[in-house]
Amino acid sequence: MDICALPCKKPNSESKQTSIDDLSNDLLIEILHRIPLKPAHRFKCVSKRWVQVICQPQFAQRFTQRMKLLYPSQSSPPFTLFFQCSFPIPLPVEFKHFQRDPQFMSSNFSLSFLPQSPNPIIFIATSNGLVLCSTTLLSQMMYYVCNPLTANWVAVSVPPRFDTHVLAGFVCHSDYDDIVTITRFKVVRVSAIETEKKFLDLCVEIFNSDTSEWEQFTEQCEGLQVTMDFTKFQTHAVLAHNDIMHWAHCGSRYILAFDANNKHDHKCRLIRQPRELYDMYGHVCLSACQGRLRCMFLSNSNNYRLLFQHWELEDYIAGKWCLVAKFPVSNTNLLRVLGIHPVDPNIVYLLRTKNIVLLNAHTQQMEVVYYFTEGQFGRDNTMTNPFELYISKKKLNAFQFVLQWWPTSVPKLDKGDTIGQRSVFHGGGVF
Repeated sequence: MDICALPCKKPNSESKQTSIDDLSNDLLIEILHRIPLKPAHRFKCVSKRWVQVICQPQFAQRFTQRMKLLYPSQSSPPFTLFFQCSFPIPLPVEFKHFQRDPQFMSSNFSLSFLPQSPNPIIFIATSNGLVLCSTTLLSQMMYYVCNPLTANWVAVSVPPRFDTHVLAGFVCHSDYDDIVTITRFKVVRVSAIETEKKFLDLCVEIFNSDTSEWEQFTEQCEGLQVTMDFTKFQTHAVLAHNDIMHWAHCGSRYILAFDANNKHDHKCRLIRQPRELYDMYGHVCLSACQGRLRCMFLSNSNNYRLLFQHWELEDYIAGKWCLVAKFPVSNTNLLRVLGIHPVDPNIVYLLRTKNIVLLNAHTQQMEVVYYFTEGQFGRDNTMTNPFELYISKKKLNAFQFVLQWWPTSVPKLDKGDTIGQRSVFHGGGVF
């Protein structure tokens, strides 16, 4: 449907005053697509005519084109990081912006709109502007998919299998046509099955928003021999790259990859991490930038210094890595890599005992971008070195969140019962 063809109120020739309702659709569109993101989305509540105009795909496309013209230096929408301390006691998700971008400065990000539970909501993954959350860190059974900008969310039906240690992943896409915008997502769960086989069997569950149902099947991953190997994969944060889920191993040896779309071929595989990272204590940070999988790592060096390493997966099929950067950094209570800029791989965020620093891997310069308040992430958030952080099992997780030029819609799920629970859609829209 052409948004310009929507009915508009005819001006009253007898009226001396003109209101915005008297404007033609062409003029109304020109006004609405020039205002900031927050009111542009919120104005859908004004009237039926306005919601018709704003909800059309052409309006979102025109709004997006204008935003790209306003920010020509940005090859992608602005981004930020979410933080959550999930162990030993889960704490609420915190949103911190490190860019003074007007889109973030005018937005109130929060997960408080989700149903209240005894424990804070666990942030699991993000894709295309939507977020996957759970009510528990272990034994995950209840999942929400939401847009923290619009406060819209859906509850995903209960998965068929219960397991204490689950690797969860999430991927989302939006398709546009001349009539509607269609958003689709998949939630992936991978857990281990005890067998007497040489290699470990994995139970895979995939929830598809198109069907509102879970699909369950068994996969074998060559190289995983015991359940203990599986439980050492980091549950946070999963990286979805080219619709393939990636989880890094705590022992700095492997990356578990799962292809959610390639159903008939072998979907699970192990990618060996760079040999130089083997048996090092620490936390590998995975990222995808410029079409390639990357990993960042801080390791012990001589003379009380840390060694920063940046690796790029040059050949994904063959699992061939190449070293992009390697240099020592002053050991000023640096703990590990938190996150990487989604567009510029030279911009890296590092966790320090009392603050977060930005490292420019090109210039090797660091600057503090955020200071922790006392007790913000628990009483013991002042570790003295990466080894103590590793053995303490304290988990301060960071998640990249890319703000879309236009908010991604949350698809409505089938309202019929699916495996014991009703999937429903909840709209917020005003923020």
